[in-house]
Amino acid sequence: MTTYVDSSALVAVYVPERFSRTARRIVRATPQVPFTAIHELEVPNAFAMLLGRGLISGVEHAAIRAQLDEDLESRRLMRLALDWDRVFAKAIDLSQTHTATLLTRSLDLLHVASASVAACWRARRSVGARRAACRPASATAARAQAATAVLPDPTSPWSRRSIG
Repeated sequence: MTTYVDSSALVAVYVPERFSRTARRIVRATPQVPFTAIHELEVPNAFAMLLGRGLISGVEHAAIRAQLDEDLESRRLMRLALDWDRVFAKAIDLSQTHTATLLTRSLDLLHVASASVAACWRARRSVGARRAACRPASATAARAQAATAVLPDPTSPWSRRSIG
């Protein structure tokens, strides 16, 4: 595994946002993108929020969800089972060590911890959680201060996008 993508970057692949171009470029260069239980919750939830805010139509929402399902079925997004006790222990440790100084959010810490537990620290690149999720814990925490928002407001309406 070489790239960990947090939920905000993955949403930007499907829905045009400020970081969409960069997210798509990096994801397209990655043979398989890890998709954890956090992604399973946050990504469809972000799409539902766009629908609820009236920023996309029901038809667009269905098309985005279908594209996500297609990417999961084709294994472009690879479901990754994690030891959640280890993930939370790592996130708690990062929080206790760095949040008072870096003002990290719990979901960003969970993404960073997920990447660490998934052995992404050997990775060349991570996307979303400040490009730090795949580095050793000390470097990861030091970079977490500028983590991207997990569910940023979109900057433009949806148009069909594919990871592949």
